[in-house]
Amino acid sequence: MTKLIIIAWLLFCSHAYATNIFQLNSKSKNTDLTAIQPNHPQWNASSVYVAGDVVTYNNSLFIAAFWVKGIEPIENQPHWDGWIWVQNTVIEKWQANKVYQGGSLVKHGTDYFLARYWNENNEPAPHSSWQKIKDLFYLTPELPPEHPDDYKTLDGVDQNDNGIRDDYERYVYEKFDSPQLITFSLGAASTLQLVIDIEQGRIPNLDTEISKQIILDMINISYCVRYLQNSHPHFREPEVLYFNTIERAYANRKSQNKISDYIAWDDDFHRGADRDCKILKEDIK
Repeated sequence: MTKLIIIAWLLFCSHAYATNIFQLNSKSKNTDLTAIQPNHPQWNASSVYVAGDVVTYNNSLFIAAFWVKGIEPIENQPHWDGWIWVQNTVIEKWQANKVYQGGSLVKHGTDYFLARYWNENNEPAPHSSWQKIKDLFYLTPELPPEHPDDYKTLDGVDQNDNGIRDDYERYVYEKFDSPQLITFSLGAASTLQLVIDIEQGRIPNLDTEISKQIILDMINISYCVRYLQNSHPHFREPEVLYFNTIERAYANRKSQNKISDYIAWDDDFHRGADRDCKILKEDIK
């Protein structure tokens, strides 16, 4: 118990003093980060950040997607490294009839959502084309209890409504003790769920561009796993953990076949995957 209290105190003391988007006026339409605070604190490698914390690094603004420490913010679209790159200073209120690209951050009601892929007229909600931004790492998380329907369907059960299937979330917390492994594994869940969404026919506008982005994200996850396994040899690939029933594994195969129909094999395209996951390897101690 004493050890737990000490750890919690260290985490509290190392938490950076940063603007947090979840503590702002929930009634405002748009969120202008520079109007709230012209100079956000610089990212610090030794500080702990939680979902919603805003920092600046290399003249860009970043928002923590999850609990994150020691991972350098980089200007890329994938957010499983724990950071969302804010490409302008205003987080706009979600609008119908507006096209959003994958990685777009919007405000809807009192919540913030990240676009998982290109979409239009798709109102933000968990398990849709949007990922709800919440703090997904806790020192002693209250994990959703087992449910009799956890493995009966492709979607399983999401009792805490955070966009991540409960059985997968429980496995990640129970099996991994590294914050980097937890952050990465939970962050990858939204991409892996896209495969289930395709099988369920939830992406009616599936086309070449969306398919390319999904394939690149899957390649990125594989690259990240290889880097993480250098320091954690027994780390299992999230794809294996996510498609953990025969039905889910079969859905994965069918969905990836469907995606491949949109993309002719192109060596330049497949070599163009973002390999910035090396930052995970460099920062793991």
